[in-house]
Amino acid sequence: MNLASLAPNVPFLDALAAWWLGRAAGDLDRVADGLFLVPTRRAARGLSDAFLRQAAGAPLLLPRIAAIGGMDEAPLALSGALDLPPAVDGPLRLATLSRLILAMGGHNGAPTTADRAWLLAADLAALLDEAARAEIDLADTLPNAASQEFAAHWNVTLEFLGIVTRSWPDWLVAAGLEDPVKRQVKLLDAQAQAWLTNAPSHPVIAAGTTGGIPAVARLLRVVARLPQGQVVLPGLDHELDEESWQALDDTHPQAGLRALLAGIGATRGDVAAWDIHAPVAPRARVDMLRLALLPAASLGQWRQDAVIDPAGLERLAPADQQEEAQAIALVLREALEQPGARAALVTPDRGLAQRVTAELRRFGVVADDSAGEKLGDTPPAVFLRLLAQAVIEGLRPVPLLALLKHPFCAAGLAPARARAEARALETACLRGPMPAAGIDGLRRARVIADTNAKRPVDTAFLDRLEHCLLPLTTVLHGTPSVQLRGLLEAAEAMAATPTQPGAAILWQGEDGEALADHAAALLRAFEDLPRQDPATLPGLLDAALAGVAVSSRRALRTGDAAEHPRIFIWGLLEARLQSADTLVLGGLTEAVWPQAAEPGPWMNRAMRRLAGLPSPEEAIGLAAHDFVACACAAGRVVLSAPKRRDRAPAVPSRWLSRLDGLLAGRAPGLPSHQAALWARAIDRPADAPQPVAPPAPAPAVALRPRRLSVTEIET
Repeated sequence: MNLASLAPNVPFLDALAAWWLGRAAGDLDRVADGLFLVPTRRAARGLSDAFLRQAAGAPLLLPRIAAIGGMDEAPLALSGALDLPPAVDGPLRLATLSRLILAMGGHNGAPTTADRAWLLAADLAALLDEAARAEIDLADTLPNAASQEFAAHWNVTLEFLGIVTRSWPDWLVAAGLEDPVKRQVKLLDAQAQAWLTNAPSHPVIAAGTTGGIPAVARLLRVVARLPQGQVVLPGLDHELDEESWQALDDTHPQAGLRALLAGIGATRGDVAAWDIHAPVAPRARVDMLRLALLPAASLGQWRQDAVIDPAGLERLAPADQQEEAQAIALVLREALEQPGARAALVTPDRGLAQRVTAELRRFGVVADDSAGEKLGDTPPAVFLRLLAQAVIEGLRPVPLLALLKHPFCAAGLAPARARAEARALETACLRGPMPAAGIDGLRRARVIADTNAKRPVDTAFLDRLEHCLLPLTTVLHGTPSVQLRGLLEAAEAMAATPTQPGAAILWQGEDGEALADHAAALLRAFEDLPRQDPATLPGLLDAALAGVAVSSRRALRTGDAAEHPRIFIWGLLEARLQSADTLVLGGLTEAVWPQAAEPGPWMNRAMRRLAGLPSPEEAIGLAAHDFVACACAAGRVVLSAPKRRDRAPAVPSRWLSRLDGLLAGRAPGLPSHQAALWARAIDRPADAPQPVAPPAPAPAVALRPRRLSVTEIET
């Protein structure tokens, strides 16, 4: 079998590109003749960049590079090897599952609404995908998953899960559709069978896969046996002793690779260790991490003499999350002082990534955040959510003002005039007793408002609001699809200005285009939902926007900065196989990195085991592999864990605790990075504090109050 591995301290993509170019020996035709399969689209883009770096910018015809989950199915379809129904659209799947949940009366028989049903549907979809990846037929395994020892409510839950074992499969058959993950598994098997029957004439290289998904393992088994096939694994540990290898649990960094090798039908002895590129981190760091993360049964090896060298690793211990973001931004900014150096933050914490992005802006640096942002948090989506909330709550002061003060809100006026009208409305009608609901309540409040107001409310402005909101207010008792259509029409009317239609403002840019596409899909999907109480519209909209991300370049459109080519922010999936000169691993606290190993809302651990589902701890093993790979992917690595998180003491990641335990008493420990001190000092005045006399108000005696209310003493 053609199996190989690269050490974790070798830049994976650069080594792969260098090996391929060396194999071609300058023959440009041979360079272009091949297919690379990598785990993610981000890795595919990274491999393209690595080819350019290794070729020193020389023009090249690159080989085909594709993510394993995004291979072209056209050749299979043309050859007749693939005859699969199309995958069901994501919003349509959630809407259909929501309708089935509503028909069953909700979870455990409790009545529910469409917004709550949508969230339950998302959990059900995740369970379906997990079972499809593990190739578990829930219809066969779920009935035996609840033992008599379990509480009665678990049996009720399994009865509710009849949706995924009976109703949902029947709907798919009737609609002529297929679950996305199940279809992907069939596609991978069809590709493996096609190559097994007729080996391709060009080389096929599968590189970078770490997990033991059965369908991927079967495909790699075929690739490894092709005459021109090659499988390259990332960071397989050849030095780990056999006893420890056999004792690995699901949380160990090598557990996923061990499962993958078992699926391929190979052992570590079948895998060649490639030494084809200069490492970016010392070998001693790899040895130290291996020793620190040994299985519990092998921790006796800590008592043996070993050379422990933490060179290149630094510890960052900021006081809280905000200080962590400031300190990390300073580390990344410091890295730019070296010409050509590349620096990256790797973290699964989206909140930390957003704070670091904001802190970098003070230095004029716009970071490439590959994970993007939540669609529901983009300006046009926030505008839709505020509009729905304001109308459903009858234009109460707080939601109404939140809508009127959104930058997109103009109601057909110039934006500056719309802001002025909103301020006048707030001053005259919304401070004090709450007006009655709706536009009529605002009109009555205007009539009885103080005539001495600095600027009276223009009745034409209220008329404009009523006209713009009419498409939504007239359909509040319609079906969710009709409500959403009315919401979109009202949003366009509210965003319009004298010079631009609302659609041109609302749907512009990457975030607007993504929201428009998602809203079009939701309009079709909501047609399957039954009529709901109008009050569910804001919650349903929030649920339907959850879990959708968009890569936005909104910061670049402001014109004050350009995206920096040497600063990156990566999530764990995007960071796989990547390397840089300086890496910051942020958010290294328990329940963040790694995330808590939860069995999910539907089954406990014992039930999952009886149903044949994977252990929740497998995700921790993959996160551990990402940690080791990132800790070895740069010459300088900063490990950051705040002391407090969400106003409570934070527990450092188990991997940091292992490192501290290994280094205790035998090495100075990880050196502390000074960025936390920089963060505390950056906004502190340079001069010593100057005492200021306390205030001593002395109003005239005639102006002083003669009576004081007990309830207003503080004021």
